[in-house]
Amino acid sequence: MRLNIVSLSLISFIAVAACAVAFAAPRPSGLPLAQQPATAAPFEIRGHYIGEPVKRFFRLDFEARAEMDVCHQNPNRPACGRLLDAIDYGKRAEVSTSVPADLDHPEGDRETTDFVLDGGKLVKISMLVNVAPDQLKSLGRPSSEKSIPAQNSSGAKWENHLTVWQSPDLYVELYQDNNPSLTDHRLSLTIESPAEHARTNPGAAPPPPPSSPSSSPPATPAPATAATH
Repeated sequence: MRLNIVSLSLISFIAVAACAVAFAAPRPSGLPLAQQPATAAPFEIRGHYIGEPVKRFFRLDFEARAEMDVCHQNPNRPACGRLLDAIDYGKRAEVSTSVPADLDHPEGDRETTDFVLDGGKLVKISMLVNVAPDQLKSLGRPSSEKSIPAQNSSGAKWENHLTVWQSPDLYVELYQDNNPSLTDHRLSLTIESPAEHARTNPGAAPPPPPSSPSSSPPATPAPATAATH
């Protein structure tokens, strides 16, 4: 009986010592578990994100995949050459898809999304929206917000609004054109890679450098403010 008690005590001591060593061991990052940075999820809009591989894009987008299938069956169709080159060789191509604005009434108006593929990845997404999407809140405070005075030849004046979120790996722009002569005052939303933005805007400012782990925490996220029409 005494031998059994000693054996159980010895096993308990070994177990406690092992746990103590495990908790005392330094973590690889040098930070407590609660402070270890998590890998940020990509910013998704309508099921896609910048940097998304071309194969994933066509796998997830039913309408784009249907167009790809048609082009595989009829490669000599106009515009099919660029699309197939983008899929097979990473060339540049543009793809447009549309979905019902109201899923309960698919026979009604449709919302169009334009995509640009380049280098085997999705590099640009653009669309018109009635209001600023809730997903923009995840980007935090805008990098810049400005009102742009405008005037037409008749002397009418108005202000357009531009909101920008810019990071080392993403450029997002929300633009509202308040020209009174326009009948469509929806917001123009553009999401693209910094390289794609620089390609179409050579004079644009470079993206900010990535923040270091020791930098101060980001500001509390706030939604973009834009008038709704």
